[in-house]
Amino acid sequence: MTSVGDRIEGHLFVLKAIMDRDKLTLEESLSRYPGLVPTDDHDAVRRHWEQHERTTTIIRTVRPTELTATGGPRPWAENWNSAEGYYWARQRRFLSHVLRRQDYEIDSVDLASDRVLAHLENPRHPEPFSVRGLVVGHVQSGKTSNFSALIAKASDAGYKIIIVLSGLHNTLRQQTQRRLQRDLGHENVPFPKGVGQGDPEKYWTWLTRDDLDGDFDPGVNVGPLQGQNQVILVVKKNKTRLDRLLDWLENKVPEHVPVLVVDDEADQASVNTGGNRPDDEPVSEVLDLRAADFDGEMPADDELDPSAINLRIRRLLRCFARVSYVAYTATPFANILINPNAEDREGGGDLFPRDFILTLPHPPGQKYVGSDRLFGREQLPGEVGQVDGLDVIRIVPELEVEQVIPPKGKRKPYTPVIPSTLKAALIDFLLASAGRMARNGADQPCTMLVHIDMRKEAQDKLAAEITAELGHMRQQWRYDRENFLPVLSDRWDTEFRPLTSSMDLDNDAPFQKLEQHLDALLTPGVEVRILNSNHEDELDFEIEPDLKAVLVGGNKLSRGVTVEGLLVSYFVRRSPYYDTLLQMGRWFGYRGDYVDLTRLYSTQLLVTWFHDLATIEEELRRQIEHYARRKLTPWDAAPRIRSHEKMLPTAKNKMKDTSLQQESFDGRKLQTLRFPFDDPMILDLCSENLGTTRALLGSLGAPHRADPGRLNWEGVSPEAVVRFIELFRFSDQSAFDVPSVASYIQAQTQHNELVSWRVMVSSARVQHDEHRTVDLGISGHPEVTMIQRSRLAKDPSSLGVVTEPEDELQGLTSAQIEEARKLQESGDFSTLGDAFRSQRSSREGLLVLYPVDPSSGVGANAKNRRRLFDEGIERPECVLAYAVSFPYSTSPRSLPYVVGHKAGRP
Repeated sequence: MTSVGDRIEGHLFVLKAIMDRDKLTLEESLSRYPGLVPTDDHDAVRRHWEQHERTTTIIRTVRPTELTATGGPRPWAENWNSAEGYYWARQRRFLSHVLRRQDYEIDSVDLASDRVLAHLENPRHPEPFSVRGLVVGHVQSGKTSNFSALIAKASDAGYKIIIVLSGLHNTLRQQTQRRLQRDLGHENVPFPKGVGQGDPEKYWTWLTRDDLDGDFDPGVNVGPLQGQNQVILVVKKNKTRLDRLLDWLENKVPEHVPVLVVDDEADQASVNTGGNRPDDEPVSEVLDLRAADFDGEMPADDELDPSAINLRIRRLLRCFARVSYVAYTATPFANILINPNAEDREGGGDLFPRDFILTLPHPPGQKYVGSDRLFGREQLPGEVGQVDGLDVIRIVPELEVEQVIPPKGKRKPYTPVIPSTLKAALIDFLLASAGRMARNGADQPCTMLVHIDMRKEAQDKLAAEITAELGHMRQQWRYDRENFLPVLSDRWDTEFRPLTSSMDLDNDAPFQKLEQHLDALLTPGVEVRILNSNHEDELDFEIEPDLKAVLVGGNKLSRGVTVEGLLVSYFVRRSPYYDTLLQMGRWFGYRGDYVDLTRLYSTQLLVTWFHDLATIEEELRRQIEHYARRKLTPWDAAPRIRSHEKMLPTAKNKMKDTSLQQESFDGRKLQTLRFPFDDPMILDLCSENLGTTRALLGSLGAPHRADPGRLNWEGVSPEAVVRFIELFRFSDQSAFDVPSVASYIQAQTQHNELVSWRVMVSSARVQHDEHRTVDLGISGHPEVTMIQRSRLAKDPSSLGVVTEPEDELQGLTSAQIEEARKLQESGDFSTLGDAFRSQRSSREGLLVLYPVDPSSGVGANAKNRRRLFDEGIERPECVLAYAVSFPYSTSPRSLPYVVGHKAGRP
């Protein structure tokens, strides 16, 4: 921002505070305080205010989705106005006037925290109570903001003791405590660094400190527990620490004192696993803990045994006569699979959210970057087309992964090297950092994350190589700049500027504007920090708000910790669990102001998995919305989590009370979209698919009908279709599990459904000279004109879509087509495709084959696409894809889903 822009923003900041305080309009404020803003700046202030108002009015704040056991908010909440509370009013002013949050951002936090508060019991209720709920956010989306607001509002309402359970590491506990001290009030955080300590009669009594070793100490005074003080503790989820807290609390809290327990990252350590640990490694190694993170004697695996911690949280809740427990997580897979009927003679009921499940909406505006925006996801029912991801992902070939991770086997020698993709990532980090600082005209935190393996030896060795590589770049900058500058300039012009210009032309900057910032980075050199328990390095953005560093780590960077200014990530570590993989995504978060400068280097497999997880996540949220519309309670609902061929929703020992159920394919269309285009194996795969297709079509004889671009057969046996589907090869797609599809077809034939199939070849309607043909073994039609298709630039293993909308019309009469259109127009079906499938007989399925020209380029108007095969690459004869269209059924088989227990009423 320019100095003029800073001055106008400063004027507007002061005026907005006056407008809020005195309930004035902008013009009234300018008139009443004429000397506050120079007359020459009045017009600029008005323009900035109008732009602010436009931004505010076009962004809609969405209410959370709520499943509740009480049918809605509790009666007391209807008469409680949180806007009149002391603690929330101070926090809101701080967010608005100091942090300068937009009105829509504050409104989102305000609305969501109000809804959570409404499901807690009235702290002044005359009878004892115990409430248990779950709040589901998005990774790095501001869950702490929500529970910080909830704590303020609950304290205003009358809750006197607040206990926040925060992660396993001292660093995460410290980060949470500092954030709450800022938002609630603390003697060591004066205004404007925080809300300030406030009125003496409203002071908080903090029983934990904000240093790394500031966790709960049982030597503190128990006097504040009597209900006269506002008390807060931020405590690690550690067996010994929780034991000390339990011993200290025993019989100390009077029955009339209401308590709020907030469980942050509630899917970690809080869920009962039955004591089973699948990892052979010691807990201290798996979770990357140093001695200071343990409160018992080292080593002690049961210090972090989830079953032991789960039991102690349950015992903690039984210490209080009046208590509300709220679990927060962005990855709720383990929490919603808790057995609601589980009871323990010592701990009582498990932590199932029996009273409410609330899903926070996607953060408003464009600043938040989540999994669907980054990786894209599949089309879900009611949507038109799939959701495309951003063009910020760069693929790391598997051969280069082998250069940075240790080989399998604990004693094999390991010496990493810097592959070409990591070198490119380091250069991108330097350019993105300089670009961000040039854009903002001020110093900013700029970080890069390197996460390759959980083993600390691998992190340490690679960090040394990264340090050497950055040292080499520094030498090039200082002593060979005339040769290094053109490399950097070309990279900026080709890799960054096109995307920036396409998103916001005002942010485009020539390379010359970066040079002074590159000099500020490279002259002193870029620091490399190793964040694991072998080293004392830490992240503390309170002390280093403008940190410039490459961060190398593993599990310590996998959950909860916010990495400010994260620009480039190099991530090649696999995990077989949905929740673990999503939590490793530190690149999610509020990065919309500079998302065009971010880059994620990862493998094609991991990118595909994240794409699948974005679909699974969104599908689960929509499922909860569906239950909410049906007015189901957490006891009535049993949310299903789509199964994945290669991953599990969470660790097996958290799924011991689950079952595997199936989802029907009836009324659905599936298509093969993913192929290994950049792998030499594509040649053999396409050759085999061509042989499989020729075998099928050759067995069918001459087409029963031949129209331009369409060859049709009727009455094909389901056995022939199943044989084709089982032999045809393509890359993994989470929504297209071949064994499940084959099983579904075979099962439906037992009900006299899908017993007859239409098979169609969809080719180019009009043949031009440049169009190529292929022999598919069709009797009487030796040459079939291939169609043109390109692949996604951001997800280069995917075609994105291969079907044509009119293909669904095959076999339908004019009357059926007209009826389908009426049904779609009346709202009975969200898409025409669904409506067309409703008109097809349940006895008949449709298989459509698509011969794709391997020389296909990108259309003139296509965006975010790339050629099917790069120039100069050996190509197959034909790339075949297919789609299967299933009619609606009255007896459908289904796709596997992981499902938790559904309980009856308690």
